[in-house]
Amino acid sequence: MKRIIAISDTHMEEWMPMLKLEELMEKADLVTHCGDFHTYEVYKEIKKECELKAVFGNADDIEIKKELPEVEKFNLERLKIGLIHQGNYLNDFYDLGYKAKELGVDILIFGHIHRFALEKIGNTLLISPGSPTNPRLSIASCAEILIDGSRVDVEMKIVQEKFCGMETMTRVKR
Repeated sequence: MKRIIAISDTHMEEWMPMLKLEELMEKADLVTHCGDFHTYEVYKEIKKECELKAVFGNADDIEIKKELPEVEKFNLERLKIGLIHQGNYLNDFYDLGYKAKELGVDILIFGHIHRFALEKIGNTLLISPGSPTNPRLSIASCAEILIDGSRVDVEMKIVQEKFCGMETMTRVKR
């Protein structure tokens, strides 16, 4: 079994993660970042701390855009995983479902919207981990993705202190 911690949209000048996020990242086999690190220094610090797969976002500096791809694909266990920063977000993420089919992936992790989202379109999972540092109409979050062969368990992890007593909002098994 492999544990992925997916993050996006950190928008930080320097890497100073919340304790809960840091703990989750330490336990992960892989961390994914779907862009908008903001500065090259943040990207380099995350890359130094963990195994990282990442793409650049629209707000990233030019150094990040030179080093990282716009789209990343990789295999983990028996699944194909894709990373992008943003889609069109039309019609309840159906455009991202088409993007996932175009890429030939089972799971597409994306950012840009700064809030957690989890959709299943056909056999494809679409995951937005939210933003652990700069949420929009949401709470600071990341996604924990457990992969065992072709089985997937996705859980939203809230990385700020309790928010109205909530700890976990969404969980899906495939």
